[in-house]
Amino acid sequence: MILLLLLGIGFYLYKTGELQRLTQKFQGNDNTGVDEAKRVIDMRYAAGQITAEEYSKIKNLL
Repeated sequence: MILLLLLGIGFYLYKTGELQRLTQKFQGNDNTGVDEAKRVIDMRYAAGQITAEEYSKIKNLL
């Protein structure tokens, strides 16, 4: 009975997307630096601070 309850809760969390957020929270912030760098690069490109050529080179490095 407990196993069925846990399975039901897990399925609900999976369908609502909460399970992915919980697993990311437990895994830590390993990719946060790369994600933050990509966001900053995108913002600088959108603001016109870097050229398209520089943008593509930096994106390829990441």
